[in-house]
Formats: sequence, C-alpha cells, structure tokens
Amino acid sequence: SFLKHLGITDEKGQIIPSMARKWKQINKFIEIFSNAYEQIDASQQELNIVDFGSGKGYLTFALYDYLLAQHKTPLITGVELRSNLVEFCQNVADQVGFHHLDFFEGDVRSYQPAKLDVMIALHACDIATDYAIHTGIRCGAAIIMCSPCCHKQIRLQIQSPALLKPMLQYGLHLGQQAEMVTDSLRALFLEACGYETKVFEFISLDHTNKNKMILAVKRADAGNPTELLGKIQAIKDFYGIREHCLETLLKADTLLPA
Repeated sequence: SFLKHLGITDEKGQIIPSMARKWKQINKFIEIFSNAYEQIDASQQELNIVDFGSGKGYLTFALYDYLLAQHKTPLITGVELRSNLVEFCQNVADQVGFHHLDFFEGDVRSYQPAKLDVMIALHACDIATDYAIHTGIRCGAAIIMCSPCCHKQIRLQIQSPALLKPMLQYGLHLGQQAEMVTDSLRALFLEACGYETKVFEFISLDHTNKNKMILAVKRADAGNPTELLGKIQAIKDFYGIREHCLETLLKADTLLPA
C-alpha cells in the first residue's frame, strides 16, 4: 500500500500515531474533492490532474487511489521544486504500480500542462497561487483547489481607509486584512471566469497554520461577468490596489474583458 511507503501506516496497516493528523487531513481532502467531483461530468473516464507543490505526495497518492476506486483512469502529475522529493515519490509510484502517476521537477511557471481537468495547489506562496489559478482557468479545468499562502503583493499595496487605521495599526490585523482582500478577489475573479467558488477552512498542513481553501467548480453557464468586475474594481479602489497578479495574468490572455 502507498500508505506504508509514505510512512503513514506500519507493517500491519495500522496508522502510525504521529501521522494521525496527516491521515485526517488526507481524508478531509478526499471528502472535499469527492463533493466537487459530483458536480462535474462524471462520465469522463480519464482525468488529467496536476498537483503543484506536491511535496511528499500524500494527497497526490490518495487522490490517485480514490479515483482508481471510482473505476476512473487518473493521469496525475505532481510538480515539485525539490528534486529529492520528486525522486522519492516517483520511486513509490513505481513500487505500488500507480502507472499514470508521474512527478516532475519544476514549478507553476515552468510546467504548463497540455490538458487539465483538475488543478491543485496547496500553499503556493504569494503570487504562485495566482499563477496556479490562472493555469487552471486558461486550461479550462473543471475543478480548481488551492490553499493560498502569504499575501505579500496586496499587503504592500493596500492603503487602509482612514476610519480603519486605528484597527490596522497592529501587524497581525494588517496581515489578516491583506489575506482576506487577496483571496476574496481571487474568488471573485474565478466567479467572473465562470466558476462556482467557495472559500472555507481546511485542515492545516503540519508545517503551517494556513488552513484556508478556495474551491472552484466550473459552471455550465459562464454568465455575464460585467457586474462582478465592477464590484471587483470598487474593492480595488477602496483599498488603493493597483495590481492583482491574477487579474494581470487573466487580462494578458484575454480571459477577462479589458
């Protein structure tokens, strides 16, 4: 079993106590994915999936295993910058016979998939999340799942309204505001590009307390984004935001009206 190879279970198939949180996170991730999967075209046999920042592959392997159990053919690529983890995960995939699970050394800017049905990016730092979402939208992914991390681009631009300055003199609150504004705009841009979008708490990874997830499922009807884009512009004007990376990327590919 891949769980033993990844150090989650012991020789008897029992969960190793120190990995109980990881096991819980894996199950929560699969639950979120399965709920989103029910909303898309389930008749599709092959699913092209890219997991940006796949790390040690816990969720990547679990997703592959889940889709096999649904009698689907998952074509999954884990994209990771650390070559030792790429090599480790590829060896495990080969050992457990996951023949359509491949790992690639690179990041969201260097790896551009030809086909993409599901885009996953958990804890891509700052604008790397925007590049991941843009890749998902550009490729017409049916499901986009990301857990943002760091919000430097917007934090450096935000001009806090005078009324809020006493509240935002504290660095913690300033960071929370930047996070909320950045991710709200991401969710709204996804809506404008024809996705049903939710923002909610996920179970945090071991190395971070960031536990927000943006989940977007492509709608059959893209709708008219004009009113939504007006609301986005009003938020940007209110906070003095000059540029949001995702907006820039989408406009460059004419995925948003100019």
